[in-house]
Amino acid sequence: MTRQEYILICVTGLTPQVVTETLYALATAPDDTGEDTLPAAIHVLSTRRGKDIIESSLLGEAGQFAKLCGDYGWNPAAIAFDVDHVHVIRDANGRELDDIRDARDNAVAADFITQFIRRATSGSARLHVSLAGGRKTMGYFVGYALSLYGRPDDRLSHVLVNAPFESQREFFYPPPEPIELSRNDGSHVSTADARVSLAHIPFVRLREGLDTGLLEGELSFSEAVAQAQQLLDPAQLRIDLMHRAVFLQGHPVRLSDTNFLWLSWFADRAGRGLPPLVFDDDAAQDLLRVATWLEGTGASALRTSIEEAQAELARGEKHYFERNRTRLNKALREHSDLCDSAAARYAIQSFGRRPHTCYGLDLPTHAIVVEGEP
Repeated sequence: MTRQEYILICVTGLTPQVVTETLYALATAPDDTGEDTLPAAIHVLSTRRGKDIIESSLLGEAGQFAKLCGDYGWNPAAIAFDVDHVHVIRDANGRELDDIRDARDNAVAADFITQFIRRATSGSARLHVSLAGGRKTMGYFVGYALSLYGRPDDRLSHVLVNAPFESQREFFYPPPEPIELSRNDGSHVSTADARVSLAHIPFVRLREGLDTGLLEGELSFSEAVAQAQQLLDPAQLRIDLMHRAVFLQGHPVRLSDTNFLWLSWFADRAGRGLPPLVFDDDAAQDLLRVATWLEGTGASALRTSIEEAQAELARGEKHYFERNRTRLNKALREHSDLCDSAAARYAIQSFGRRPHTCYGLDLPTHAIVVEGEP
């Protein structure tokens, strides 16, 4: 069985050691899938200062990456990792961040990391993402982005290094032949005592439930989180009859009078626990019943729409029901602040097959609140 190619993604600040430590741990100890192969490529997300340190310490013929490969007999050419694989965090104007110093820089880093992970998950290679390096918020952002966009085979880990090596600037990995490293207090420590391992971190994968726009759009971190939260929040449809207002999960939605009449009709039925209905003469009578009921709420603005519905139904307009169902569902999708997948919860659904197709809201009764009843 051919093992699936994977890409290693790291976030770093001023400690590029996490890249070689993670690569060493991946290649010398099987991960939770039993895979002990090398990645096809390494991508590092960092700041401008971080990139400078990576170039001077990891890259080049004398860099620690080449030394690691040479020490363990790996072909460095088989791993795509050069200066073009080090991605400096940039803002919307292309400005590179030297460091993450304030809330604005933090927001820029969040958006950059989120979009990088989104694009990476659109490819065929699986990802192994390390959150060991960089500012703490960088690790949080890359982990949360993987939770949003990660696929079943993607992995998340944190590299673990024992003391005193985790704070040793000269330590990049345990070489096959141990060496002595100098400590700040003048003492020495042997790399024979170094232990490098990976902690594999389980994470919730939200990708399958996300809206297409969230998977494909250039959303900011906060926008992506807000849309994902919409899908996790419990459904709630609130209709204010007196003010002809509709709220989906607290978000107002702008509806025409006809769409308001239709949504109120199906909300009334679902709220009373009635089953979906067939679009027939009985449905026409039920709609007119709700229209009369709505007039009793003082919703006089609906008078024209009610009269139009009465006239069309009296004429037996063949496509009246399906046309208005389509228009309502489109309005719910286009005129609310919810993403498409969240708005789809409130669409009038079809159940069964023709000629026995029924229609209704697929919402529990407790998720429907109608205010201002007569």
